[in-house]
Amino acid sequence: MVRLGPLGTVSLRSRRMAVVVAAALVVVVAGGTLTAVAVGPVGAAASGSPLVVGMQTAVPTAPQSTVAPTASPTAVPTVDPATIFPPIELNVPPRDDPAGDLVPPVFWIDPHRPIPDQSADWLSIKAAGRVALVDGQFKVLPSGTDPMLSIQSGKALPAKFLMETAWTRWVIEVVGSGRDEKGTGYSNNNYWKFCGEGAMTSALWYWQQRVGHPDVTGTAGYFVEPYTAEGVNWPSPGPRNNKGVQHGTYWSGSDTVNGFTAHGRGFEFYLAMAAQPTGWTAPGFAVFSLDRKALYPSLGTPITNIMAGLNWEASGHADNWNEAYYTIVTPQDPNLARDLTAAVMIDVGRDQVPVVAMVDTFNLPNWQNGSKTPHTRHAIAIVGYDNTAKPPTFTYTESCGKKCDPRPGNHNGDIHVIPQSTMVKAIQNKVGSGFVW
Repeated sequence: MVRLGPLGTVSLRSRRMAVVVAAALVVVVAGGTLTAVAVGPVGAAASGSPLVVGMQTAVPTAPQSTVAPTASPTAVPTVDPATIFPPIELNVPPRDDPAGDLVPPVFWIDPHRPIPDQSADWLSIKAAGRVALVDGQFKVLPSGTDPMLSIQSGKALPAKFLMETAWTRWVIEVVGSGRDEKGTGYSNNNYWKFCGEGAMTSALWYWQQRVGHPDVTGTAGYFVEPYTAEGVNWPSPGPRNNKGVQHGTYWSGSDTVNGFTAHGRGFEFYLAMAAQPTGWTAPGFAVFSLDRKALYPSLGTPITNIMAGLNWEASGHADNWNEAYYTIVTPQDPNLARDLTAAVMIDVGRDQVPVVAMVDTFNLPNWQNGSKTPHTRHAIAIVGYDNTAKPPTFTYTESCGKKCDPRPGNHNGDIHVIPQSTMVKAIQNKVGSGFVW
C-alpha cells in the first residue's frame, strides 16, 4: 500500500517492496555503496545558435541519437584511479523508522513508471566521472582518467564557469489559471506542480545546443493530463476550461501570455503529460494518480522521474536510454559538499550541461520571507559555479516566476547566486531530495 506521508511525501507501508528495489540497485565499488534510488516528489537564443560560456564557445554539433556502450577493456592503469579522483558517493539512506514507515526523503514505487535500472558497472564508471559528453557524443573515458581535466585541452577545469542563460532564465512555469496561447480560459492546479519539468526544460535546452535534440525550442500543441492512461477517473473537482469537455491547453516554444516572453512551455507540458520512455505504461514524468486514485493537484515529479526524463531526452530515445548520462546522489551522502561541487564542475565546467537539484526552498535566496519562508520541495537547474568567490557560489535558474513565488527576492527572468554551502543545506533540509548529475 502506498500512502501520502508527512510534508506531502509518499510512504511505503510494505518493507518487502522497498527491500526488493534496493536489492536490485545496490552495488559495492571501491569499498563504497553505489545506488540509483527513488526519493520523494516535488511540488533568447535560437536552437542553432552557439552556446557562449564565459570567454569560451561551445558550437552545436550534429544530432547523435545513440548512447555509447560501456567502455571496452583497457590496460590496467599504473595507479589506483581512486587516488586521482575519489568516486562520487551514490549512497542509500536508511529505509525504515521504528514505526515501520519510511522517513523523508522517502523511497517509493510508481507502477506506471518503473525506476530505471542502472548497472553496477555503469554506476562505477559514472561515479568516477568517466561518463562524458565529447563533441556532441556520449563517451566513456579510459580508466584512470582525471575527470577534473578538460577533455579538449588536458588542462584543469576552470575555477569558475557560467553557461549562457539568456534563453533558460525565461523558462517560467504556466500559472494555475488564466488563458493559454489560443485564448482558452482555464483553471488548473496541476500547473503549479511542474517545477521538475521546468528544471528539465532548462537543462535539456543545453543538450539541444550540444547534441541537436530534444526540440525544446519548437515543441508545441494541446496537452491533457494522462488520468485515463493511469487507469483512473478524471478528478472532480479537477482541471477545467471554458471549452467544457476539453481539458487541455495549448503551449509552444515561446509565448507572451503573462506579459513577458516565456520559453519552453510546450516542451514543459510535453514532459509533464506526454513523454513516455520505453517500458512505462503511462505518459508524463509528473504523477497524476496514487493507489488507483486520481490526484488533483498532481503529486509532482519525483527525482527518479527527473533522472529518467533527462536520460530519455538527452539520449534521443535510445534503446539504452537509462544509462545515457545522469544518475542520482542522495542527501545522505556523507561527502555531499565535495561531491556536489565536483559533479557541477564535471557537468557544467567540462561537459557544459546542467546539474538538476531537488531542494528545500527554505534555503533558497529568492524564497526568503522571514519566518514565513516555506519548506517546499523544488527543482532547480545549476548552470554555473565560482570557486574563487568568498564564499564559493553556484548559479541556478528556476522556473517558478513571480506568480508562483511572489516573495520580494524573486522576479521573472532572474538567475540566482547561492553560496555552495547553502545549496548543500537546501539539499539536506527537510524536503530536499538530492541532485541529478
